[in-house]
Amino acid sequence: MRKSPLMRILSLCAAILLCSSCAANQVSSSVHTYASDNPPVTAVITTTEATDSSSEPSQTTTSAVITTEEKTTTTVSTTSEEETTTVSEEITSVQETTISSEETTETITSVSVTTTTTTSQTTESVTATSQTQLISETSVPAAQKPPAEIKVSKVSSPGTEKEDAGTASVDYSNASDGYISASYSGSSKKAKLRIVCNGVTCDHDLPVTGEKTYFPLMQGSGDYRIQIYEQYDGKMYMSVLDISVKVKIADEVGMYLYPNSYSMFDEKSDCVIKSAELCGGAKDDIEKIAAIFAFITDNVTYDYNLAATVQSGYIPDPDKVLKVKKGICFDYASLFAAMCRSQGIPTRLVIGYAADDIYHAWNEVYTKETGWITPELLLKNKGYNIVDATFYASAENKKSIADYISDSGNYASVYRY
Repeated sequence: MRKSPLMRILSLCAAILLCSSCAANQVSSSVHTYASDNPPVTAVITTTEATDSSSEPSQTTTSAVITTEEKTTTTVSTTSEEETTTVSEEITSVQETTISSEETTETITSVSVTTTTTTSQTTESVTATSQTQLISETSVPAAQKPPAEIKVSKVSSPGTEKEDAGTASVDYSNASDGYISASYSGSSKKAKLRIVCNGVTCDHDLPVTGEKTYFPLMQGSGDYRIQIYEQYDGKMYMSVLDISVKVKIADEVGMYLYPNSYSMFDEKSDCVIKSAELCGGAKDDIEKIAAIFAFITDNVTYDYNLAATVQSGYIPDPDKVLKVKKGICFDYASLFAAMCRSQGIPTRLVIGYAADDIYHAWNEVYTKETGWITPELLLKNKGYNIVDATFYASAENKKSIADYISDSGNYASVYRY
C-alpha cells in the first residue's frame, strides 16, 4: 500500500541529525572524541599553562589523544511539569566525553519504522478535517489589514564582559538576558562551543570564520562553564578557551524573544515582514499565533530529499525556508519561532522526542493569559491550533493528527532554544 506523506515523515524524521546535543556528563578531559564508534587510539597527554593579559586567573590547556573502548547507552525521562527531559549517558571510557551531534542514527531509524505503522492506522481511521475548519473559529485577521508592529529584541556583543584566548572569544555581557556570543578564527576546519550548567552539557557547532554567533543559556540562572574547542585530529578536539560564569537571568520568559543561531532574524528579515502582515488586525497574541501557524502549515511542505540527506551541523535559515517553502522539522520550528518572536511572543524551539522515539523539533509558545503552552494550543476551547507545524502540515487527515499533537504525552522535550 502506498505510504501517506505523514508515514514518510515519521520514517525520515528520526534520521535527521540536528546540529546540537546535550548530555548529562561532566567534562573529564579537554580533548574529546565526537563520535561513539571511534577505533581505539594511543594516549598521549601534554599540559601547558596560558595566562590572559587581564586580571583573570591563569588557565591550563590540556591536549590529549585518548585510548578508549566505550559503550554508550542513553535513557530519556520526563522530570518536570513542563515535560523537561534529562538525557543521561552511561559511558565506559578513559577520559572521554561523547558529543552526540555526530552520532549514528540506526537505532532511532529502526524504531521510527514501527511508529509509522501505528500512526498511519490512526490517521487513516478518521474522516479528514481541513485546517481551515479547525481554525475557522479563531477569527484569523485578514491579510489586507495594516501590518502589525514589528517587535524584534536585538542581540549584541558590547564586550563589557568577555574572555579572549587568541583565536577564540566569548562575550557574556548580556548573559542576564539569556544569551552569549562566541567566535573562533583559528586555522582548524571545525570548532565547537560547549555550555555546561546544572549537570547538563550542550555542544554546538561554531563557525570558523570569526563571526560572532549567538547561543541561548537554556538552563536559565545558574553557574555556567563555557568552553571552545578546535579540531585537533579527525574527530579529536582540543580546548582553547575555558571560563566559568555565574548567571542570573532577569526574565526567563523574555529570553525566548531573542534571535539565536537556531532561529536568526532581524527587523529587515523577510519572515519578520511577512509575520507583521499576517498579524495585522489581530486582537491578541492567540490570534497572531493562529495566523502564523495557519500560514506555515498551508504554505511550507515537507522536504523529503533534505530529510534523507541532511548532514550533522545543519542550521535552519528562516528566510530561506520562507522563500523555498519547504523544509524538515527543524526548519518548520525555526521559522515559526522567528515569526512569533518578532511579534513579541516568547517562543521556544524545542528538540526532543515524539511518540514513539522519533527525534523531532516543534515549538512552545507563551501568552500572559495561558502561560507556556506545551505542546498544544487550545483556541477559545474550540478545536485545536497545533504548535507542531511539521506533522500538521504534512498530514492528510488533519483531525487525527490534531488529536495526536494535542496529547502532551506524545512529546518529551530535551533541549529548548
